[in-house]
Amino acid sequence: MSDKDSDKTKIKIPASNNTQSDDKTRIASAAKKNMSENTGADKTRIAPSRKPQQNVHADDKTRIATPKVNSEVLDDKTRVASAKKPAVTSDVTQFNPHVSIPEDKTRVTPPSDDNSNGFDSALSTGQFLASSVEVGEHGILKERFVLESVLGAGGMGIVYKAKDLLKVEAQDRDPYVAIKVLSEEFKSHPEAFISLQRESRKSQRIAHPNIVNVFDFDRDGDTVFMTMEFMDGQPLDQLIRQYKSTGLPTDDAWTIIKGMSSALSHAHAEKIIHSDFKPGNVFVTKRGIAKVFDFGIARAVSKVEHLDDNPEDKTVFDAGNLGALTPAYASLEMLEGEEPDIRDDIYALGCVAYELFTGVHPYNKVPADEAARQKLKPKRITNIKKYQWNAIEKAISFKREDRIGSVEKFLEAISPKIKSTNKMATVFALLLSVVITAYFLFVQEKTVDPYSEFDIRNELELKIKIDFYKEDLAELLENPTFTDPWEDSTWKDIKDLQVLTKGEDPWVNDQQIFAYNLYLKEIDSAIKAYKYSKAKHLITNAKRYTDNNDTLDLKLKDIASAIQRNKNRQAAQAKKEQANMLANQKKQQKIKNKLTTKQKNVQLFDVALNNVNTQLKCQGRLNMRNFETAINKLRDLDSNRYSGLKNNLVNSLAACIKQTGKAFPERAREAKKHSLRIFKSNKVLAAIQIQSRDPCDKSLAGLGARGKRAICKDKTKEAGNGPVLVVIPGNSKLKTFAIGKYEVSIKELNKFCSRSSSCKTLKSADDKLPASNQTFNIVKSYFKWLSKQTGQKYRLPTKNEWVYAAKSRRKQLDANRNCKLSTRGINKGGKLVRTNIGKQNSWGLVNYVGNVQEWVYDKGRKLVAVGGSFEQTMENCEITTTYAHNGSADVQTGFRVLRELR
Repeated sequence: MSDKDSDKTKIKIPASNNTQSDDKTRIASAAKKNMSENTGADKTRIAPSRKPQQNVHADDKTRIATPKVNSEVLDDKTRVASAKKPAVTSDVTQFNPHVSIPEDKTRVTPPSDDNSNGFDSALSTGQFLASSVEVGEHGILKERFVLESVLGAGGMGIVYKAKDLLKVEAQDRDPYVAIKVLSEEFKSHPEAFISLQRESRKSQRIAHPNIVNVFDFDRDGDTVFMTMEFMDGQPLDQLIRQYKSTGLPTDDAWTIIKGMSSALSHAHAEKIIHSDFKPGNVFVTKRGIAKVFDFGIARAVSKVEHLDDNPEDKTVFDAGNLGALTPAYASLEMLEGEEPDIRDDIYALGCVAYELFTGVHPYNKVPADEAARQKLKPKRITNIKKYQWNAIEKAISFKREDRIGSVEKFLEAISPKIKSTNKMATVFALLLSVVITAYFLFVQEKTVDPYSEFDIRNELELKIKIDFYKEDLAELLENPTFTDPWEDSTWKDIKDLQVLTKGEDPWVNDQQIFAYNLYLKEIDSAIKAYKYSKAKHLITNAKRYTDNNDTLDLKLKDIASAIQRNKNRQAAQAKKEQANMLANQKKQQKIKNKLTTKQKNVQLFDVALNNVNTQLKCQGRLNMRNFETAINKLRDLDSNRYSGLKNNLVNSLAACIKQTGKAFPERAREAKKHSLRIFKSNKVLAAIQIQSRDPCDKSLAGLGARGKRAICKDKTKEAGNGPVLVVIPGNSKLKTFAIGKYEVSIKELNKFCSRSSSCKTLKSADDKLPASNQTFNIVKSYFKWLSKQTGQKYRLPTKNEWVYAAKSRRKQLDANRNCKLSTRGINKGGKLVRTNIGKQNSWGLVNYVGNVQEWVYDKGRKLVAVGGSFEQTMENCEITTTYAHNGSADVQTGFRVLRELR
């Protein structure tokens, strides 16, 4: 590499030559050179043309030829295959997000009054040379622009952050500009210089606060450069990615939308249609100002220059033939090759506005024609008003006639509603801005150049794309991993480079051979490691890199032979192992044949004993049938050994039965009976005590309203089950107890009367009615009989216990309780109903108020009746309703039982 190539960021400072320094004339046209490639950069695709190619290009002597390129090399969101990484933007002034912009720490302080004269004098006489300004290391241009740092580089050249010494002299707070120094290759095309000079003037003609400004196009000796607006911030597409999940803050989104709309409105007023509007063509400064750029295609096809009489300039590009666009933001009509229309820009603007609020594209980047075919509909934006959503929805309509007619109308429709005065002021300000700018542009110089920057960009962007692929390929080949992504990326880079270079670049051919040799080494390593499947896969992919497959075919034969040898080796090994297994089986059989009957019995005894011990671990349900079979086997096989183990077996069995009885008393009783049949009259087993499980366990407290599994009842010795009970949770004053879910019925009292001489059996057409009209002495006798029959203590509830159980957690009584009520044709009460009719409270009690009033003990064991009866009015039928009672029989009084818990 030469010294010239080693430092591409260093600008040579030409010898001081007043003629050369002051030469701002344009370069004369030289012999025209055809460009080699058109790569369709700027992340666009070529849309189908609606009109045939015009012959005017043949007459355009200043046009740079743009031959067609294989569509496979078009990149960035086109509908054809794309490169593995996004292409580097050829125009680095568009602030590629991958180029970091260093922070400026070299702002020049204006000179003091003492030195101002000398400073002015130096500038005025043209003697202020680079040697007198010690800023940066990249030199100085036109004795005015100090190149401080590199902002980025591309095929057209290098972009610097430069300090304008004239601005410093004028004490401008922002003396910085961006300077693009064109590369040596670019300068070799005179047409390129002329075209860019013309385009820079066109950019000035549509100058606007929301459009990136190009200031000048100049040269310093052999150095050709452009001065542009210096911006600090980030591209809008990168900003949207940062808020992908939520969308931008609403205030920021409105500010950006207004800026973009202002730029497009101004361009439309000048008959310029952007035709490739998207987030990647918008830059947001750190001050939040949106700047639209890349009006290159739009400027080329515009008629703003007012030079319709110049056919060469007018037909540099034809919009119908060129159709540069980005599919995700192109309207349906653009994709179908129709003439450009401002509503195409409105479609793209609506898509970008949708992304600002949501972070995602309204149709998930699906092109409009495909989205229309699939009948896709954008999801409603929820963080804006309905009229604002309607404006965006209309802007992104598939059909041109359904969209809003102008940017001004779109901005008016989407903007937050304000007072009419402010609204009119906003519209007036926008229109005034357009009028003033149009006037300013109208009086500008009307000189037009017949050359196109677009053709030059195509060639330069092709070089950028080739350099990008080369850099990526070199990195891949330097670190070969032979993973699927590595193989795919390497082959794609080589294939694309062959297309881009037409197979004429020796470096690409050398890299293809180098990649092939890497594959050969990796294939050999895989074969040595017996990784034949991997080796076959590598051979398949390696054939893409060569036209001669003889070497690879030989390796496939080697793999096949190795696989066959491996199969033969495995078969021999399997045969040997089979022979060893048969020999071992015969040996074991001989050993078994030598065992004596006693040894066999010992083995069988051990098996049976293991079964017994497994049962006695008591880890599951005790299976007494299996246990008995195993015990009998032990007795038969070796009675002496069994006798020595018997006591231990019995003790273990008794412990297991006791353990089972704690949780399952019924199972334990059955196991005890069965064990006494196995070990007849064994004292240890006979002495096992099994306590019955209380059905009214305290774990049921408060659950009585949850169904059958939450209630309980005791078995009696002679009369089946006792009354249905629910368990009431205790508190600081009362212990947990069980109480009758229902009032004691005639049927339940008759069980007592029929088995004792204390009372006569009650006769009734319905024995489920409450047992009333009984003396309290009969009730006391019933409690004694029930306690004796169940083995539990039954008694009459105290008033505190009854009231506590009746109140439970319910705040209101059952409005349908059986108390007397007569109103509006509704009659209740006046007679008894069944004990189970009525709404239960949260602890399961039924008919605790109304029906029959119930006996309870008040303080000092004083008998009272509580809860009201069917003869009492609804107002006097409450939980707290209490009447003194002498215990005599009456039809209004009944009772329910209480059972104490242990």
